[in-house]
Amino acid sequence: MPRSFTQPPAWTCKPGGWDTTGTREVFPSTSPLGIPDLVPQDFTALPNDLRLQPYRTKRVDESRDLCHFYLDDYRFETTWNKPNAALIHLRRYWAVMTPDFSLYPQWPAVVNQWNTYRSRWLGRWWQTQGLRVIPTVNWADEPSHAYCFDGIPPGQIVSISVPDTRRPHVVERYRAGVDAMCERLEPRLVIVYGRSPVSIEAPTLEIEPGWQRLRSISLRPKAKSSEAAQMGEGYHRASTSHAGPPVRHGARLSSSHHSMS
Repeated sequence: MPRSFTQPPAWTCKPGGWDTTGTREVFPSTSPLGIPDLVPQDFTALPNDLRLQPYRTKRVDESRDLCHFYLDDYRFETTWNKPNAALIHLRRYWAVMTPDFSLYPQWPAVVNQWNTYRSRWLGRWWQTQGLRVIPTVNWADEPSHAYCFDGIPPGQIVSISVPDTRRPHVVERYRAGVDAMCERLEPRLVIVYGRSPVSIEAPTLEIEPGWQRLRSISLRPKAKSSEAAQMGEGYHRASTSHAGPPVRHGARLSSSHHSMS
């Protein structure tokens, strides 16, 4: 069990708006920065018909849905500042990925370290609450590789998101992070949210984000009158056949590599 800090006797309440979420419980850590160690997963397989659903999806199938946080940070900040309220919602999923708090090369290293700490702390705390947890792996630049994988045991199912790879330097930064992740963590499976433009030296499951489908639809030539109505009606049925964005399309399982087609 985590070790808890005892507040000084003079603190009859939290001073100001200080949030004790990340300091009230200190989990075991092998990281120089104290980033909590996740407990190795006790599950070895995923649901055959799994779906990735964003945090706070209204309709959730607890037999197959995985909660992801590939969203703007403000949409899931409540997992940190209202952890008990968020936990009520998260219990509805088959498993949860750890929050994908942003890391950016232009940010001070301490900010990226703090967001890594928060993601790992919540994952470890969720494990104490009985949730299945899949680590979300994120990095900023090469210096961030020194800490961004801390707390994740080797040989686990992990998840990553593919950034906007239209700029070459972003692709190279992504490639360096993927290679470092595979070398350090040796993942059993990498759930890739998007299509990876580089090879991944691990088994992968690629899942097409909903926004990619929407973009591809928006770029199609406009159809005329009744044809356009039929296409719109068909897409509406497809996109509302289950809660949340239709992210399952395009998923595939492979034994080693993928490249951008």
